This record gives sequence, structure tokens and C-alpha cells, in this order.
Amino acid sequence: MPSVSDLRRQVDALDRQVVELLSRRMTIVRQVLHQSEDDAPDKEREAQVLSNWLEEGFDYDLDEASLEKVCKAVMEMGRKAKDR
Repeated sequence: MPSVSDLRRQVDALDRQVVELLSRRMTIVRQVLHQSEDDAPDKEREAQVLSNWLEEGFDYDLDEASLEKVCKAVMEMGRKAKDR
């Protein structure tokens, strides 16, 4: 059985991967935002993204309410990506 410190190192490694994936996502979101003619958020697309997250989360038995909060935070980060 791994020690608590080993498990924490694994969590830290996963956290770094999450941050890297968020950075890659923001790079793509910036490209979308720069190519988009409309500055208003695409509510239909956001609803689809949230639905996708929740479907994936269900497959992994993740808490739906918490996952929804994370998804909405990621989408908010994407809205701010154009300014960076």
C-alpha cells in the first residue's frame, strides 16, 4: 500500500497535468475567440460543454454539482482568455 506522501506526490503530478491541460485549452479557446465575429458568449455551446462534462463525470461517478462548478469555472476562464 502506498504511503500518504506517495499518494500526495501522485496528486501533485495530476494537478500539474490538470494545469497543463487548462493552459492548452485556453490556447485553443483564444483562437476560437479571435476567429469569432460575436463577442457575446455562445450560450448554446456552453450548455453543450456542460452537458458533455456531466455525461463524462457520470461515467466516472463524480459528484455532479461539484463537476458543474468546475466546468463553469473553466468556461469563465475561457471567457477571460481573449484579454490575455
